[in-house]
Amino acid sequence: MNFNKYILYLLTSCTFVFLLCIGSNLNAQQSPHFSLSPSNKFQFNAAVSAFDNSMVISGVHRDQWNNIPGGPNTQLINAHMPLEVGMNAVGFQFVNDAIGIEKTLSFSFSYAHLITTGYGPLSLAVQLGGEQKTFDQSRLRTPGGNYNEEIPNHNDPILGNSDLSSWLPTLGLSAWYSRGNMDLGLSVKQLTSGGHFSGEPFSYSMQPEVSVYGDYFLPIDESWAVIPSIHIYTDLKQVQNFVHGLVGYENQYFGGLGLRGLGTRTFDAIAIMAGVRLNDRFTVYYNYDLGVSNIYRPNNQTHEFMVVYRSLRWTGHSKKPPVIYNPRFLE
Repeated sequence: MNFNKYILYLLTSCTFVFLLCIGSNLNAQQSPHFSLSPSNKFQFNAAVSAFDNSMVISGVHRDQWNNIPGGPNTQLINAHMPLEVGMNAVGFQFVNDAIGIEKTLSFSFSYAHLITTGYGPLSLAVQLGGEQKTFDQSRLRTPGGNYNEEIPNHNDPILGNSDLSSWLPTLGLSAWYSRGNMDLGLSVKQLTSGGHFSGEPFSYSMQPEVSVYGDYFLPIDESWAVIPSIHIYTDLKQVQNFVHGLVGYENQYFGGLGLRGLGTRTFDAIAIMAGVRLNDRFTVYYNYDLGVSNIYRPNNQTHEFMVVYRSLRWTGHSKKPPVIYNPRFLE
């Protein structure tokens, strides 16, 4: 199959995915986003894993607005490794996200395959998994409820005190393209139909989320490098963007500055990050979000931590890669 057929296949797939998205009922909130995502691209695009020749394990903890009871609190663990170096890779991701009375647990397995083209390598990936959503009804409060007793009484025929729980399968597709010093990624998550809590007084429909990412590796000299990036994600109703600049020194010390939102309605926070490579295998990162929105400003207590483990080289079965790729992940 030649390159033109690959492009036609990719465009056809993306068009089909787009039609699925606009035909769905978009009522649920977006999945959690991370300010350290430029250093953990697998978190939002599984296709990038096919470009790596090492096993990589990442753990992230994000505590947003931690001086507000019920503020968003998220943990993430993901890992990926090549099956055949330069050919394909598999990965896993687990996310625990809590906000208010709602808690969401999700997991996914991914497979990515790298395609050689005359215009640069292209990777395609699929993610399959599941999502469980839980509501703690005992934490709800109604105007006529009685909450002085040990067991809350909502005085409402619909609401109870037990947890409501629902599980749905998930599907995601992604693509990653590299040419020279430029990387581009496209992913669509939550493509399955159906919704959480079907038959209950309220329900959550699965919400497709489209993510577009691009960065450019800019070496300054033998010691310094800069990677500007832009990340746009949308549920086809609202659009959010994250512009970021990552600076690396000797591939050991890292710093970055990001802006979430560019317009007056979406400008949300300034992300300030720092990182250090402890040795050949471990790197740690910290990010602080400086809020600028009306909600964020009084509650400027958003912290994000990440630890990345990278094996020196995956020791599993490998073959000569079809392309020579210089990883520029600064992680």
